[in-house]
Formats: sequence, C-alpha cells, structure tokens
Amino acid sequence: MLQNLPHQDYNLNYNDFFNKKIEAMLKNLSKLQVALPQAQCFKSDPIYYRMRSEFSIFQTQDSFDYIMFEKINNTKQRIIVNTCPIHSKAIDELMSPLKELICQHQELKSKLFEIDFLANQQDQIIVCLCYHKTLANNFIDLLKTLKSQLRAQKFKVDIIARAKKQFIQADIDYVIETYHLQDGSKLKLKQVEGTFSQPNAKTCTHMLDFARDCVKQIQTKDLLELYCGSGTFTVALAPFFNKVLATEVARVPTQTALFNLQQNNINNTKLVRLSAQEVKEALLKIRDFRRLTEQKINLDEYDFTTTFIDPPRSGLQDEQALAFTAKHDNIIYISCGKESFINDLKVLTKTHEIKKLAFFDQFPYTEHLESGALLVRK
Repeated sequence: MLQNLPHQDYNLNYNDFFNKKIEAMLKNLSKLQVALPQAQCFKSDPIYYRMRSEFSIFQTQDSFDYIMFEKINNTKQRIIVNTCPIHSKAIDELMSPLKELICQHQELKSKLFEIDFLANQQDQIIVCLCYHKTLANNFIDLLKTLKSQLRAQKFKVDIIARAKKQFIQADIDYVIETYHLQDGSKLKLKQVEGTFSQPNAKTCTHMLDFARDCVKQIQTKDLLELYCGSGTFTVALAPFFNKVLATEVARVPTQTALFNLQQNNINNTKLVRLSAQEVKEALLKIRDFRRLTEQKINLDEYDFTTTFIDPPRSGLQDEQALAFTAKHDNIIYISCGKESFINDLKVLTKTHEIKKLAFFDQFPYTEHLESGALLVRK
C-alpha cells in the first residue's frame, strides 16, 4: 500500500506513475483520429497533496488504529496507517495527537468507527468523528474539550460528530480555501465537510487557470454551467461573461455555491436547482419550471455561446445530453473519468474541434486522471 512507503520513495516514484498515465491517455485519445493540440500536463506535489481523507477505525482495548483496506485475492485486507503523507501535512501531523486525546475520553472512543478530515492550504482542519451509538446530550461538551486540547497544541482544528440521525458540531463544519491564480486573482471558497470538494488544492488551482485560459480564447457572451457543485468553477469563470446560469441538484452544494458567489462579489450569476435533463427541457421549452419563475429567470434573456461541464465520472452518458451540449459554440469540458471523456469526445468532435487539451493529476499514484478540453464549433 502506498501509505506504507517511506516518504522519500514518493518523490522517486512519482514521475514514473505520472508519465505512464499521460502516455496511456494520449494513446487512447489518438484512436479518435482527430487533430489534437499539444497537451498541457500538470503534475501534483508528490507528497502532502490531499486535503480530504477518511479512515476507518479498528478498536483495541485501550486504543484504536487508523485503517484503510486493500483488496487482495478478492478479500479486503486491513492495513494499519500510522502516518499518511499523501494527505496534507497538517492532517498527517494531527493524526497521532488526536488519537491520543480521544483515547483519554472513553465516551469519545466508544463505538467510534470512522474519522474524516477536511483541510485547507492554511492548515485549518475539520475533524468528523463518526459513531455507532446515540450521542448523549453532553457530547458537545466533550467535543469542545477535545477542540481546546488540540488548539493548545497549535492545531487549527474544529470538531464535529455524526451518528445515525445526529449531527453535533463544536463550532463550524467547513473551511475556507483560498486559491491563488496565475493572473494574481484570489478566490475564496467555502468547503463543507461531508460534501464534495476538490481534494488536491494545488492541482485544482491548475484546473481553474486552465478553464480561465480557455475563456480568454473564445468570444464570450453568456455562460451555461451544468453540475456546478459548490461553485468552484462558477466563481472562476463568471467575471469573463455577461451573464451566467449555473445549475446543480444537490441542496447543500447549492447553498454553498450561493455563499461562494457572494463572498467573491459575483453578481452576474443566477443559480438554480435543475438537473442537466431539466435544463435541456427548459431551454427547448418542453417544460416550464417553477424554480425558474420563482427566481425570476427568463431564459429568453440569455445568449448562451459557451457551456461549461464538469460531469460525474460517468460523463454525459447519452446521445440527447451530448446533442444538447453540442448546440453551443464553445464547450469547456472538465472530466474525472478517462473512459467517459474519450467516449463523449467521439460524439462532440463531430461538430467541434479540440482547441486546448490538458491533464491534471488530482490523484497521484493511482490510475485516475482528470482531463480538460476546449471544444469550438467547426
């Protein structure tokens, strides 16, 4: 398992892992038999790069172990993790003191089965303790005590706890991440524990810069963004367009996106809870949606020349979604699925040319690779 490698081995092996992924991806893309621009390749830091981590807990009589699982011969093998330098340095340094303090409080240790961490680049950390028991009314006092003990050791930490139908927080359940972009801009983004956020902050910075570089190469009027999540790319791209309509279906990310728009002084963007299919039906006037009317969104007032998509790993999935996406002159596509990215490009390149191409290593030492493309109508 990677987490058991000595720290120095990460640097020695990283370039090999990265280069093999790029070579494999370019080989598969060549099967499209379309012109490909020179790809931009963005590496990750080889250690201390991951801002989110989740560990299962294996209880012993007086203590516990952080564990991960590895599949060996079709069975899950438990791997004890004492240190894990693929995660942020702040998380790595917190793991042992946190364990020691939890073990001093039987109520905190009892029935604990998982600990999740969410950090930012300023070393603020949210710790989530997950339990197989009903949490007593005084549990918040235990969390506050634990938080005080850790802050006395100079950790910038907040503590929350979850159990079935219970959520308790000593203070807050989010961090504010600051992204410093190439042009000197700073984006401040709220990231809530338990919801999706970009796990590799430095790689995410490259992705934001790439998306903005794409916009600078096209004629911009209005932007349609599908799958906007908590608004990471929305905040980065909105200043380059007259108007933006961003869509998301999940409630908490939608609320977070609204917060992030306000925090970054973005006032040309409307955000509505619609699925990609519903957006298509609304734009084609197949259906009327009260959610649009309630927010006084008149789709006839938009001139969408560009769509930005960052879909789930499965990609756009069907011909109708691809046909709808292809209606726009410019498509900025960020993908976390290697196969789905290529499958979608097979269709989109019938009407559009790939003008920019990039690869981002969000997950070093794994087969996963994020991709980005700017497609412009032929």
